[in-house]
Amino acid sequence: MEPLKLCMIAPELLPVWGGVGTYTVELVRHLPREIQVHILTPIREGFGKEQISTLDYNFSEYFGDNIHIHFVSKASDTFVYNASFQLACLKEVPKLVKKENIDLIHLTHHMAGLLLELKGLNIPTVTTVHNTVKLQRDGTKMSGMPFWDLGFNEKATYLTYPFLHLVENMYFSRRRHYITVSEWMKEQLWRGYPRIIHSPISVVHNSVDTELYSPSTNRKKGERDLVLFTGRIIAAKGINYLVEVIPKVLREYPDTLFTFIGSGDSSPYQKRLNQLGISKKNFTFLGYLKDRKQLIRYYRDCSVYVAPTTLWENLPIRILEAMACGAPVVASNVCAIPEAIDNAINGILISQGSIDELTSSICSLLSDSNLRRKIGDNARKTVLKKFDYDLNAILTAKVYEEILN
Repeated sequence: MEPLKLCMIAPELLPVWGGVGTYTVELVRHLPREIQVHILTPIREGFGKEQISTLDYNFSEYFGDNIHIHFVSKASDTFVYNASFQLACLKEVPKLVKKENIDLIHLTHHMAGLLLELKGLNIPTVTTVHNTVKLQRDGTKMSGMPFWDLGFNEKATYLTYPFLHLVENMYFSRRRHYITVSEWMKEQLWRGYPRIIHSPISVVHNSVDTELYSPSTNRKKGERDLVLFTGRIIAAKGINYLVEVIPKVLREYPDTLFTFIGSGDSSPYQKRLNQLGISKKNFTFLGYLKDRKQLIRYYRDCSVYVAPTTLWENLPIRILEAMACGAPVVASNVCAIPEAIDNAINGILISQGSIDELTSSICSLLSDSNLRRKIGDNARKTVLKKFDYDLNAILTAKVYEEILN
């Protein structure tokens, strides 16, 4: 039997700047090796102040010889580049389908395939849905951040929302195969886009590499307590809530270090911390970390991992990464996060936007090392059971088989 030949359309790959990129990289790394994967993606030339390039990476370290990368456009921002990428796919996908006898197309984000609709390719296609533009916009609004303090991508989504929402409605109105990364997202599609209910939707949860993301027993006693946030520095992540919590936590635990890791403009948050009189010895913004081993060390070393999401994160991979490393997680009780966290068992869930609950949860974990260890151990067990990519990549491959059959 001939091996499956898959064309994957990926608006994000390396460097990873968001959940879609992480999803794509880890999925293709863990798919069965007999599947031949051709990835169409842009060459990234930085985003904002982050001057990191796709060319900085050794792709052979990430992917096996069954993975073939096709760079079809360039990207230097997090929004406008999508237009040139879709135009390039409109031209290159039909050529690749014909040349390589592609069996199936997988869009790793639904907005990446809008122009391909014009080609009417007679080939099975599956689309992964991580979010919708409406959820993105609503999550940004609920953060309460002023428009001028939003990230570039958030501002652009706001300004173009009427057009994007119209196009998105058109895309979801056609019957096709979908994968969602949570049960919550599947429900959101049914509620927000009634015509999609006639399309087959498979749920394959976001996952992590549990061998790579794993706990460490090397942390020395006496080191400073570290409260960690990772992810894009944008309003929808609820960073402004965490900033307001910092002085409250420092009153009880003055030596705590709050560390923020991720791409984006941190200046509004640093400005607010300065207004609150927080010393720079108590917070640091590290920007984007290219070396994921360095990122994993932060997950392993943190006393508390925090994800104060406002609304639209679906099932954040960064939470699963922290849990896989045995970190006790404090997260908002929104979206699909409760599909991973059972409150007070393998993490702590707080009400959306509650500064008081966020403060008390962080402080309770900082005060009790046994509680941190118990919750971290349970978190690791949960990820091994439900969110391990060795399991869920196989489930994705089964979705491919079902579509082709």
